[in-house]
Amino acid sequence: MSGANEGRSLYERLGGIYGIAGAVDDLVDRLYDNESANRNPAVRQFHEKGGHAGFKFLVTAWSVQETGGPRVYPGRDMRESHTHLKVTEDEFDNVYTTIEQSLFQVGVPKPERDEFMAIIESYRSMVVAPENRDAA
Repeated sequence: MSGANEGRSLYERLGGIYGIAGAVDDLVDRLYDNESANRNPAVRQFHEKGGHAGFKFLVTAWSVQETGGPRVYPGRDMRESHTHLKVTEDEFDNVYTTIEQSLFQVGVPKPERDEFMAIIESYRSMVVAPENRDAA
């Protein structure tokens, strides 16, 4: 089956830097206002410090890189950047759902949403603190 998306990276199908930055703009605003996420004291403290614009930059750069765009992410790896937050499975699920909502809100088609969400899911074991992981 041949189509317009054949051979195109997820980065390209998401609209490149502009499409990804638009989704991240919506996402980070949602995360900073997310009462459930902010119940975690370490997350709340991070959000209270500000850095909204810098966080949007890092999430955009990470997303660009993870979807097949240029390697531009200057931040720490996921495990290192989340260790001090002691993220639980429920907190990961909450952010996962928030990401999915943002992608839907900005009009990302379902196949691309599903592909991006699979990337997010692949990072669960790096983001959720070992002591908070559900027994498999």
